[in-house]
Amino acid sequence: MQQSVSRGQAQSRTRPAMVAGLGAALVASAVTLVILMNGGSPQVSASGDASATDAKQCQMMQRKLYVATTGSGGIVRLREGNYLSPPIKLGARPQAVVFPLPRPETTPVQEVLAIEGNSDNVVITSDVTSLRSVLNVNGVTAFSVTWRPMKTC
Repeated sequence: MQQSVSRGQAQSRTRPAMVAGLGAALVASAVTLVILMNGGSPQVSASGDASATDAKQCQMMQRKLYVATTGSGGIVRLREGNYLSPPIKLGARPQAVVFPLPRPETTPVQEVLAIEGNSDNVVITSDVTSLRSVLNVNGVTAFSVTWRPMKTC
């Protein structure tokens, strides 16, 4: 005894599966669209994840100085180790020089930096310490900086 399944009965069995598959795809698309419209990946608020988020947001600050001149201008570059800043055309307005290394994590680090170029009355300052040096630069001049540990939080 063989039972034969008609084509109509086979199609009626696959339609619910097809409709369910299309429905799931539609729901997944809608969820993805909502997530993308709300700024990317969903935020998970578990107590263990809070410390990981804080660690990502709380980082050591970059080493940064500002240079300007009270004189008639000039062009200088600052050197720290292997890093050499782009040429800086000096004026009365301070310009930031951000060095590639972050500040130290635990203890202050004293470092000798070099300023290369030609300018009188080059003013070197920091926005996080009381550093203020005024140098006359003709060629290469060295100066000392103490980088103190500082975090962004």
